[in-house]
Amino acid sequence: MIEPMSAVHSETVPRWTINDPRADFYLHQANELMLHGEQEKALAFYDKALSYQPDFGEVFHQKGNLLDQMGRFSEAITCSNSALECDPGNAEIWYNKGISLRKTGCDDESHECIHRSLSIAMGEL
Repeated sequence: MIEPMSAVHSETVPRWTINDPRADFYLHQANELMLHGEQEKALAFYDKALSYQPDFGEVFHQKGNLLDQMGRFSEAITCSNSALECDPGNAEIWYNKGISLRKTGCDDESHECIHRSLSIAMGEL
């Protein structure tokens, strides 16, 4: 089974502007909870981070990865779309959206997202 590129923040994932340090705090807490298998608590912390900074793309990205892992693909796609509004040139988000789309049977749109991801990663876009 194909899985998202990154289920947890890594140094290769670009950071978006943090306007509220509380949002960053809750993002990191959510990532830790996710690592320890506490998915529902992690979702609550991602939502808390977004309550402090509603345009924090990285939170949408990580929340989308978690929702994908939980089998909640439509919600994961919605989070990917929100993350892409913040960072439309992020190859990893495009890839992960494509994987979630594939899991919902949207093969053509999935292929387009993954192709775009590869084009961005290769510097073609």
